[in-house]
Amino acid sequence: MESFLSFWCLSSLRWPEICLSLMIFFSIHHFISQRNKPTKPWPFLGMLPQLLGNVHRLYDWSTYMLKTYGGTSTFHGPSLTNMNFISTCDPRNTEYILKVNFDNFPKGDEFCSIFSDLMGNGIFNSDSESWKKQRRMANSLVHSKAFRGFMARTTQHIVRHQLVPVLSSLARSSSSFDMQDVLLRFTFDSTCTAIFGESVNSLSKELASVPFAKAMNDAMESIMYRYVVPKSWWHLLRLLNIGKERQLANALAVINNFVSQQLKMKMKIKGCSAGMDLLSAYASVSDDEDFLRDTAVNFLVAGRDTSGAALSWFFWLLSRNPDVEKKILEEQRMILAETQRGRFDIEDLSKMVYLHASICETLRLYPVVPMGQKGVVKEDVLPSGTVVKPGTIILYNIYAMGRMEWIWGKDCLEFKPERWVDDQGRLRYENSGFRFLAFNGGPRTCVGKDMALVQMKYAAAEILLNFEIDV
Repeated sequence: MESFLSFWCLSSLRWPEICLSLMIFFSIHHFISQRNKPTKPWPFLGMLPQLLGNVHRLYDWSTYMLKTYGGTSTFHGPSLTNMNFISTCDPRNTEYILKVNFDNFPKGDEFCSIFSDLMGNGIFNSDSESWKKQRRMANSLVHSKAFRGFMARTTQHIVRHQLVPVLSSLARSSSSFDMQDVLLRFTFDSTCTAIFGESVNSLSKELASVPFAKAMNDAMESIMYRYVVPKSWWHLLRLLNIGKERQLANALAVINNFVSQQLKMKMKIKGCSAGMDLLSAYASVSDDEDFLRDTAVNFLVAGRDTSGAALSWFFWLLSRNPDVEKKILEEQRMILAETQRGRFDIEDLSKMVYLHASICETLRLYPVVPMGQKGVVKEDVLPSGTVVKPGTIILYNIYAMGRMEWIWGKDCLEFKPERWVDDQGRLRYENSGFRFLAFNGGPRTCVGKDMALVQMKYAAAEILLNFEIDV
């Protein structure tokens, strides 16, 4: 009778309910048995519960995981899913991936498919021969004397005639304001001027909404959403033109229209004038409108927020480290006394060693791009001993790298610009190796690195010269 009742009870349940009950039972048992041990995968669910439980502190949790497992760990997703990936902050691994065996670790199909609607086949969304060809062209144009001079003049003009006046107006009219918003607008206008030869004037005293700037924000928000949902889900949303995919489609219409208008103007004056901006330079060597559109958008995505976000962290750190700010101001006073001028020129930036070190230290602790992603072409073994197979996703964690004692010492959590300056008062360039990847590393090192540093240093110098910042 008991056997019959037991069978009857089981048969009255659906098998999914039985499986769910077993899953919950084993998961609870696993949690109890592992609660005092390092993070381990749950039965069936893998490490998804830990990920969801720490999504509000994702970077700090991933740092804890890498500390626990010695710099390289594997994330196990739920059973029957393709959510497994390898995470590393080991400089030996990053050097191997980004430089030593570069060709075996491309961006990967997943990354390219997520960004393709926005970035097309541009330099930051391509691999192999397509990337190599575009990189050679970018190096030639971005590092040319003409473009570097154009960017120096542009940065100086926007800082002096837009950024400082806007900050002065805000300081007079309100007790507090969103400094990050101002800095992001500064970066966006500077980047647009570099690419198109003209600003979209998002950095005005009214701080009004600019349709093109809003479209870029909406597009990037939609693209990031693709990272946190299954591929099949965002494909369905795109097919139905709803949700974030509809937002992306609307944003792309604005972006493509703006870039198309800029291209038409460049093609009209082609051969008649020598514009110094990137789009003019590219248009002088190519008539392919798709290529020119993708190139413009790629550079815009790469440069639109980077300096603004870094400067926001920089001023936040200075507010908590007044001794560092004092040393920067002392360095500035010495330069002004030497030049006998009341403000800085771009040429003065090379003398600002401690300011440069402070910006590098900011980027070490708060990199603008906290993680990078790579795919795998052929089976390989990383220097840490980790085996990687084709199709594996590798995340190199730049944020965690700056927080490892075995990489940066026991004071790794301290904001300490001195670690970037040697005994002779010169910058320690050896710190720019594969333990510091704020500008990536290897053949794909940020092509606009020097331009970004000039932009950040000049803006920071002028702001500190003219204002007292209280965050």
